[in-house]
Amino acid sequence: MHVVGIRVKPSELSKQMETMRLWLDEHRIDLSTFACRHMEDGMLVHAEFSLAHHAAAFAERFGGRANPPSSAYADQDVMREISPADALVG
Repeated sequence: MHVVGIRVKPSELSKQMETMRLWLDEHRIDLSTFACRHMEDGMLVHAEFSLAHHAAAFAERFGGRANPPSSAYADQDVMREISPADALVG
């Protein structure tokens, strides 16, 4: 799986998720996994894609970070890879 992590301000989460869903539908991209986690400095949106170019396009569109394919514990990898200094979307 190709993992993308995107930080989002809590107040913008609902709007960002709607925008993400529309973009995914528009580009006919299916996610393998999608989850949100509350972090000290905002929300972390975690998405997994089967195809690297889908992950890269999603990360570019939403200001996230795409990581190389990872293990079953990809969410832990994303959590370590995205530092609190990364900008929040929104």
